[in-house]
Amino acid sequence: MISPKFLLTFKCWLLLTFIFFFSHLSAQNEITVNNFTINNKGQAEISVTSDENHYYILSALPFDNEILFPISIQEGTGNLITLTDVLQALSSNQYKVHEYPISNPADIDNDGIDDYTELINIPEMAPLNAAISIDEDAGNLIINEFSTFNELSRTFEQVQWSEFLNNRRYAKFLISDFNGVPQVYFLNINNYESHADFSNAFGIEGAGQNVSKGNIIFLPSQISNNGSLGTFVFNYSNGAAASFEKIQKTHELLARNMPFIENNISYYVTENVQSNYEADSSLFNNSRVSVIFESEVSSELDYWGLNISEGYGILRQMSLNEIPGIKDIVIYENIPNSLPRVSGIITSEIQTPLSHVNLRAIQDGIPNAFIRNVLNNPDVQKLLNQYVYFRVDQDKFILEEASVQDVNEWFANSRPVETQFPPLNLSERKIKNLTEISFDMYDSFGAKCSNLASMKKFGLAEETIPDGYGVPFYFYHSFMEHNNFIEEIRPIIEDEYFKNNRTYRDSILKVFRTKIKNASMPDWMMDDLSVLQANFPDGSSIRCRSSSNNEDLPGFNGAGLYTSKTQHPDEGHISKSIKQVFASLWNLRAYDEREFYKIDHLSSSMGVLCHLNFKNEVANGVAVSDDPLYETGNAEFFYLNTQLGEDLVTNPGAQSIPEEILLDKNPENELQYIVIRNSNLVNDSILLMSEKYLLEMRQNLRIIHDEFKQLYDAEENESFAIEIEYKIDKNNILVIKQARPWIEFWENAKNNLVTERAEILVYPNPASTQIVI
Repeated sequence: MISPKFLLTFKCWLLLTFIFFFSHLSAQNEITVNNFTINNKGQAEISVTSDENHYYILSALPFDNEILFPISIQEGTGNLITLTDVLQALSSNQYKVHEYPISNPADIDNDGIDDYTELINIPEMAPLNAAISIDEDAGNLIINEFSTFNELSRTFEQVQWSEFLNNRRYAKFLISDFNGVPQVYFLNINNYESHADFSNAFGIEGAGQNVSKGNIIFLPSQISNNGSLGTFVFNYSNGAAASFEKIQKTHELLARNMPFIENNISYYVTENVQSNYEADSSLFNNSRVSVIFESEVSSELDYWGLNISEGYGILRQMSLNEIPGIKDIVIYENIPNSLPRVSGIITSEIQTPLSHVNLRAIQDGIPNAFIRNVLNNPDVQKLLNQYVYFRVDQDKFILEEASVQDVNEWFANSRPVETQFPPLNLSERKIKNLTEISFDMYDSFGAKCSNLASMKKFGLAEETIPDGYGVPFYFYHSFMEHNNFIEEIRPIIEDEYFKNNRTYRDSILKVFRTKIKNASMPDWMMDDLSVLQANFPDGSSIRCRSSSNNEDLPGFNGAGLYTSKTQHPDEGHISKSIKQVFASLWNLRAYDEREFYKIDHLSSSMGVLCHLNFKNEVANGVAVSDDPLYETGNAEFFYLNTQLGEDLVTNPGAQSIPEEILLDKNPENELQYIVIRNSNLVNDSILLMSEKYLLEMRQNLRIIHDEFKQLYDAEENESFAIEIEYKIDKNNILVIKQARPWIEFWENAKNNLVTERAEILVYPNPASTQIVI
């Protein structure tokens, strides 16, 4: 029940808000909205024409009254500007934009400091917050970045009286003069663990009806109100109950002083206040206060939409030894180590976001989701072996019956129109040390090889990038011509039965690979490879890694398509492993992938990257010089996925859950990071990436990102990011073994690799935002 006393104070606050806002009418004008849209996070975006002599305040009507509530502020630019409501969008008629002259600014929050002074001094000041200034170490008046929340928050194993906070990262808030002119404070929990200590230190009212205080918690594995993974929730000290009006007002006040929020902050309904929520549920349902229940958070994650997309195909349950087809939407109980082109992926086992399976899904634009016990759903069982439409959203999936016509039309519009020719340059005819290979030799040695070679020149610590050699495409083509394999395979791949019968195609390609592995090499090639092998220490195992001309390319990631081999000392001449890598160009999944994208098979070529084999590594992982999963901002965090020993993040073993860390990018800051989750292969108190390695990784990844951004001519491309694979080797050295542009970069890239041919070709085709000529 709502007390009459609270209703009176709430109405008084609304009246004060009305007085403060409209006391500045003489200094401001309401202006016309040019455009009203709702973005993919569910937020309202209001565009207006601005000029450099004014600033602009967006106000809303979120409460059941006619009083405007300022929610966003922005300086004019002389162009169109967009003001964003950080919470769930209201209707367009519930927003107003007012224009204020910089020469005569208002004081919208009534704190004695004008709006413009506060606006240009964010985050030291907060233009929509009347709170008094406090010491930097005590807390903030505004949280304008995810990293600021990270600085203010902390994780405790045990929180007395508030078990729902155990092992969760949280900060504290305090709102004084709640029913008058609200003053919002975000406490630094590292220095002030209690609200009382904070309020006493600064003479701020800290208790009573006129105060709202509680916690802001980050839940990284919870689906937010906007449908994305990772969300913030708030509640009150010790899990106390509150009226709907207090919750609604707290929600608005916190959100407008957390401008980085993207409609992903909700009220946290703990078990002890659920009955209060249920009594007011109709009020919540008719408001924009989203809620998350403790019972939902405590439960095991049952669904994760890893790649948001849609498609058509045949729904099939698959075992790991079966080979799916291009039109199959596959259901796996366990995650396959590699996967050919399919139409959709469902696994009953949690995937890692950077697994080869998910990277392939991103590249191919196909839906991919983890759905626990999916085959226990009778509606899913009914659709097995039927044509279906499959759509993955971040918080739900859709599976429904489709017609064969739907499926055929979908595929007709998905494939390229013309034959594609990957970059191929046969002018490099010698095996080269990585120090002799430059970035622009990708068309002779493969991007995997040239990118690793490029990192040798970035000034990283000597042991960070392995020493090695590159075998150019010229060797593969000379070998194939020496054995007349090109002319042998040409009529086979043009045969209609071979094209249309996958089982037959698999058997023919298997025979062809066997021929390649058993074929002879020209004498000069054997001699050159002998010299290569002799360059490694006696008794060494040499890793021979595929470096083809159709992987790590614009629009064609190729992760996991080809095979790498290790040449052990007792296996004789290294040509054995080199031919095995050559043969992998003709495995079924790689062939079908090229066929789907209409990549010319005879122009496809295999280079080989050779370095000492890693064995008995302490850990291995994948990192991205951005946060592609939790979307905390391109300028703030690196994303790291690490697992114990040789259990690969890219091809995880059954039930393998890697360590996830968000690492602060800024080298000028003290080391800051957020542990999203620990590896399930070690004790929760152990970090595989200890602070020593995190410091190294932050320095290395920043350099690698900046250097490749120049090499890829992507200085103006904000979506550019680098993905690396790394190991902590048996000597406890952090080694980086691969780097390539993060797959989403290609969707927005303006300048990409160029392949020289006599005629003009587009790669890939269709090309949405970029082409290679």
